[in-house]
Amino acid sequence: TGSSFIKVVFGKQWYQRRVRGTFLFVVSALVCLTDGFGCQYERDLDSGTTETQFRIRPQMSRDNKFLWITNMNMFLFGSIDNPQNTKFEAGFYNDETDELVYKVIIDCQNSAWKTMYQPKRGNPKRWRSGTIDGGCPTGEFDLIATIGCLDYQDDLHDPSYPLPCARMAYFVFNGQVLEHDLQQVERGWGIHTVLGSMYAEELPVYIRTAKTFKARVMREGTTFNQEAYGKCVEFPTSLHENCEAAREYVLSRSEYLNSAVSVPSMAPMSMLYQPRCNADNPLIFQTEQPSVVPDGSSFVNGQGFDTCCCSYTDGFLADCRNNLGGDINCAYRGTAYEDFKGRCAKYNLPMRVFDADTGRYEMHPIEA
Repeated sequence: TGSSFIKVVFGKQWYQRRVRGTFLFVVSALVCLTDGFGCQYERDLDSGTTETQFRIRPQMSRDNKFLWITNMNMFLFGSIDNPQNTKFEAGFYNDETDELVYKVIIDCQNSAWKTMYQPKRGNPKRWRSGTIDGGCPTGEFDLIATIGCLDYQDDLHDPSYPLPCARMAYFVFNGQVLEHDLQQVERGWGIHTVLGSMYAEELPVYIRTAKTFKARVMREGTTFNQEAYGKCVEFPTSLHENCEAAREYVLSRSEYLNSAVSVPSMAPMSMLYQPRCNADNPLIFQTEQPSVVPDGSSFVNGQGFDTCCCSYTDGFLADCRNNLGGDINCAYRGTAYEDFKGRCAKYNLPMRVFDADTGRYEMHPIEA
């Protein structure tokens, strides 16, 4: 599976506290970028789908943490045909009781959104609400739900500042973060302080009780065509035919792009892993993708590591490995990188081939 991040490394932190309000982007240390993509589950939906759901099956990371509480994304893609009538909802539900946990309602007719949760007793309650910037244009849309904390932040491991990861989630609609009460950590270095990572505010419910994600059209005008989840990035299926467009889409939804230009939003962090495109033909994907977000925390016992995969030219991943423990599977240069390129050479073709007789895409065979 896969994605990427900017890592901002601060010196010894001498105190921290929760602050609310205006977003300030401050960089005072080393910044590194890596690339990648791929999801634990992804599916194209039938034409005209107006209701869908899937079960969330958390994986365990190498250091025995649940994958889905360390920055996991849910993706819903669709098409809006009539913005003046479109209204739909999507969110998390208890898989045992089918009871709502936390959801968002998108009302395109009124260019409005609201989030709702289910308290212990009574009917669902409104949590936050706001305006959809620019309304809902006709055409493709995407809704991303992000849950949990960023797995590489020091805050996760500092007992003096336990982040409520199991109560953290937010939605992103067409690149707009549907949240307006974000939190940041104030960090110190000597006499200087900076505002560090942004986090969603603590919800009144535990997201970990929700292992089902549902979406439903409430008023005609839109349909759903694709869904996915994982510690990953995802992009519309149509962009598997255009790597550069897929890369631009991912960056447009990433925290990297938004924070780098000081936009006051908190986009999905793992969307910073963007696909690498072929240097000679940017429409196709590079066969070697040297850094893909791993299944679970990218740190084990304090040691960071990369995951790398081979890629078909239409952007579907294969043969994923990591460099944990000093392995050179994911080298970026030198002889080891040439070995990596050699391992991926046989994937220099699309994974899916369109069969004119059946009108469907079929898997392309790969020889051992």
